[in-house]
Amino acid sequence: MNNVVSLFENPQKEEEKPIVVLADDDPSIRLMVRHVLESEDYEIVEAEDGLDAIKAVEKQHPALVLLDAVMPGLDGFTTCQQLKDRGHIDVPVIMLTGLDDDASVERAYEVGAIDYITKPIKWAVLKHRVRSIVKSVMAERKIQQLEYRDTLTQLPNRLLFVDRLEQAIVRAERHRESIALMVVDIDDFKLVNDSFGHEAGDKLIKAVGDLLSKSMRRADTVARLGGDEFAIIIENVDGEDDAISIADNVTTILEHNVRLDNQETFTSASVGIAMFPDDGADASTLLKNADTAMFRAKEQGRRCFQFYKAEMSVNAMERLELENSIRQAIENNELVIHYQPTIDIHNNEISGVEALLRWQHPEKGIISPDDFLQVAIESGLIISIGEWMIKTICHQLRVWKDAGMENQNVSINLTAKQFKDQDLVSAFKIALDEHQVEASELTIEVTEKTLISSEGEIEATLVKLHDMGMTISVDDFGIGFASLTNLKDLPIDVVKIDDAFIAGVPDNEQDVAVVTAIAGLTRGLKLKLLAEGIENERQLNMLKGLGCQYAQGFYWSKALPADQYEQFYLNRFYNLG
Repeated sequence: MNNVVSLFENPQKEEEKPIVVLADDDPSIRLMVRHVLESEDYEIVEAEDGLDAIKAVEKQHPALVLLDAVMPGLDGFTTCQQLKDRGHIDVPVIMLTGLDDDASVERAYEVGAIDYITKPIKWAVLKHRVRSIVKSVMAERKIQQLEYRDTLTQLPNRLLFVDRLEQAIVRAERHRESIALMVVDIDDFKLVNDSFGHEAGDKLIKAVGDLLSKSMRRADTVARLGGDEFAIIIENVDGEDDAISIADNVTTILEHNVRLDNQETFTSASVGIAMFPDDGADASTLLKNADTAMFRAKEQGRRCFQFYKAEMSVNAMERLELENSIRQAIENNELVIHYQPTIDIHNNEISGVEALLRWQHPEKGIISPDDFLQVAIESGLIISIGEWMIKTICHQLRVWKDAGMENQNVSINLTAKQFKDQDLVSAFKIALDEHQVEASELTIEVTEKTLISSEGEIEATLVKLHDMGMTISVDDFGIGFASLTNLKDLPIDVVKIDDAFIAGVPDNEQDVAVVTAIAGLTRGLKLKLLAEGIENERQLNMLKGLGCQYAQGFYWSKALPADQYEQFYLNRFYNLG
């Protein structure tokens, strides 16, 4: 997008004057009251009758209402009663009237007025009473603002938001209307905080709050729930089509190039939508379901919105159960590492092994990482799993060296999450020192997708690991569209062709073309080439002809537990010897 939003253009907003709504059908009275009160620095909003007064209160939320008791249409007593019935109990009302009988005074207080001033008005009395009431109201609102408003954005906080949602549900039930509840989460907000600092992150939060407030109707509630998460209550929605239009507008207005510290970064948001009454009959359920839908929008690639569906809750419960099971697996030492041999296909020798995570479930047996790794990454459990793998691999290298199995090299796969949230350099240094093995005995594998999505974050870490002596390998090459710059500028030693392409050679012409192109590219860049998924001799012979140096696959062996790999190694060693 061409829009550039600068978060440092933040002029000081002037303090707003207290608003007083004045309702009287006599324009001369309104003129005199306006003249007197504007000299006290109040903003006066005039109304000719009761209906206009109600509209003004709902639009302005004033500090005080002055009501003439006798007006055409709705009189002052009825107007005051309706204001209280509509929930404006925090807006004080003073009755201005020529009626001074006891019954009128009693009725004024019964309908909710807090004071009663008779006509002709004594202006000193009016000024004194208005000043006293407005001062008290404004002080109370400041206290409420601290309790019910987010201090950064001045939007309603979670406490006030839940209260307003509960009130909206009551109104919707009464009038048989629908409500759309939207949970809005800024995409990659942590990256902004990490890159530009928390001050810039706060400015971004405030800018998003401003954009959301300006894009919604005055009757809608925009709240900050905490962190980078906002919520919007939209009442009287005309079905899903209406909600789609609003959600589409929200995602569009939040797509901006944002300038932070003279640098530009792109911001966007993911939106989850729950509809009342279909997706929940109470505030807690609606909020939970909208939050679930928002996380589904994140999973769908972000910068989009998702409606809540019942199956999402089932999936969320299954995910939570799996996450808890992974925690227990870590605590109970159920995770194991299997090792798949890498073969130098020209010398027919073992050149190393790839360490592959497995879950040895006490009831289900071996569970592949395809079934649990993504949840481990999203939950952050991959950090503790990664630390365990680094220590375990270094320990295993030490065991093999002591057993006379020299020149072993172990590849370990790392995720973008680990580069972001883990001090990998320190973790490797500690494990290498503890087990007295060399950094040159390790290969770091990162996927092509990780290089693309997190290049700026992982480059420094890859350089440090490479400088320590580790080999750097790009896994799954060919499916992530990595640029030549990635291969040229990063400290990469080995490129692994994804097995999706190997499966089709030598019979599939397109796969052959891709593999041939990758082989030529790596030769030109003087990188080593490793092919995954070799299953037969025809594949092997073609790769040899292309100059591929290394390979893995069932043609030689599947991934094996450490003791079985030792036997595989010894058998080949003695057979070749």
